[in-house]
Amino acid sequence: MTRVQIRDAILFGWPFFGATPEGDVLARYVMYGPVFRWSRNQMIPMPLQGSDLIWWLQVTAEEGDSAPDVS
Repeated sequence: MTRVQIRDAILFGWPFFGATPEGDVLARYVMYGPVFRWSRNQMIPMPLQGSDLIWWLQVTAEEGDSAPDVS
């Protein structure tokens, strides 16, 4: 998925499964459910959701990093 497709899926509450250009695997399994991130062989819920999550992903992309491990 492109960065725009992931952003739209997060903002509009659509189910999706995709990888960011930085290599983070993100998924939402049900409409308007939490967004999960692959970490250490399991999917964990992201600490931020919605527009806050979009902002966080944008900042990590600008820094050239993947999202920090929150587990």
